[in-house]
Amino acid sequence: MKQSALIASVLAGGVALGAVGVAGFQALKKPETPAATQVASAPSAIASAPLAQALPQAVASAPAAAPKTAAAPQAKPAPQHATHARILGVTPIREAATEPKQVCRQEQVAHQAPVQDENRIAGSVIGGVVGGLLGNQVGGGNGKKAATVIGALAGGFAGNKAQENMQQKDQVVSTRTVCDTQEVPTQKIVGYDVRYSLDGKTGTVRMDQKPKGKTLPAKDGKLLI
Repeated sequence: MKQSALIASVLAGGVALGAVGVAGFQALKKPETPAATQVASAPSAIASAPLAQALPQAVASAPAAAPKTAAAPQAKPAPQHATHARILGVTPIREAATEPKQVCRQEQVAHQAPVQDENRIAGSVIGGVVGGLLGNQVGGGNGKKAATVIGALAGGFAGNKAQENMQQKDQVVSTRTVCDTQEVPTQKIVGYDVRYSLDGKTGTVRMDQKPKGKTLPAKDGKLLI
C-alpha cells in the first residue's frame, strides 16, 4: 500500500509539473499587456534606483589610477669608426713635360801637327845650299860668284816656303767629346690617386706623395691627410 501511494504521488507530481510547463510556454507565446509590462518594470526601476545612486559614490571613492610615466628613450650607441683606412691601389698621375738635358757626342777633328821648326830654318838652309850649287854652275869668274849667291838666296827662300807648305799639310786627326744642352721630352709625376676602404665604404683621394705602407690614418670616418 505504501509503495502504491508513493508511486501515485510521484505520478501526480509529474502531471502537475507538466501542466505548469505547458501553461508557462503558452504564456510566453502571448504578447504581454501594457499594464503587465509596467507592473513588471516597476520593481526593476525600484531595484535599479539604489544602484544608480551608489554608482557615482563608488566611482568618486575609487582611488585615481596613477598616470603612466613614459619610458625614457634609450640613447643610441655611438658609431664605431676605424682608426685606419686600408689602401686598395695607388695610381701615379703623369703629365707631359720637357726638361733640359746635356747631350754629348764624339767628333773627329783634324788639326795641324805640332811644329818643331817654327822658323823653317831647315828648309831655308837646304834650299840655299841647293840654290847655291845651281848658281855656281852658271857663268864664270865674278859672274859665277854672283850666280852662286843669288842661287843660294833663291834656294833658301824656296826651301822655306816648301817647308811651310809641308808643315801646313802635316795634320793629325783626333777625337774629342762635344756636349750641348737640349730640351728632352719627358713625363712628370704630379700626384697619386689612392683608392682606399674605410668603414665598409670605398673612396679615392689625390695625394702629392706616394703613401708609405698599406694603410692611411683616419678619425671619425674621415682620412687624416
